[in-house]
Amino acid sequence: MKKPIIAIVLAALILFGTAFALKSVAADNARDHHLQLMKTLLPGSESFTAEAYFGEDANIVSVHKAENGFVIETVTRGYADEIRMLIGVNLDGKVTGLVVAEAHETVGLGNNVLNDHGFLAQFLNKSGSFAVATVGEDAFSGATGDTQTETEVYVDAITGATVTSKAIARCVNSAAAYVTGADAV
Repeated sequence: MKKPIIAIVLAALILFGTAFALKSVAADNARDHHLQLMKTLLPGSESFTAEAYFGEDANIVSVHKAENGFVIETVTRGYADEIRMLIGVNLDGKVTGLVVAEAHETVGLGNNVLNDHGFLAQFLNKSGSFAVATVGEDAFSGATGDTQTETEVYVDAITGATVTSKAIARCVNSAAAYVTGADAV
């Protein structure tokens, strides 16, 4: 009767000890992955320093300064839930890379942002204020009418996911505005 109880307690202790020992390994792996991702988003950078953010832009979660720019983590509300992104912006204010780290949007529509590289590529190597083109506009010809300014960059929305597309543009605008010193809208 006592042998099964001792075996169960011993097995629980072994599992607890293993989990405790592997916890630091998992944390190290997560840090290494995050560093590699930031290096990809801001090519040419090797080291990043976390900076405190005291601004008023509620979309900005964290700021990491590098030799040639910043990687900024943003969170904003999409259609169904919050969207978390990492965005690389060089010192000239150009977007060098971006990734949607987390999104729980509508399956088959807004959640396509996780894998829609064509949509995300519209932001790359551009600076300015990004806006999502609506009916009668497209990203290649610019907005119709006189509303476009020299610093506005229009991107085509993900089909059926305009709210999610606009949330992505807000995140990118927040990151670019931080680097250029402009006020985020």
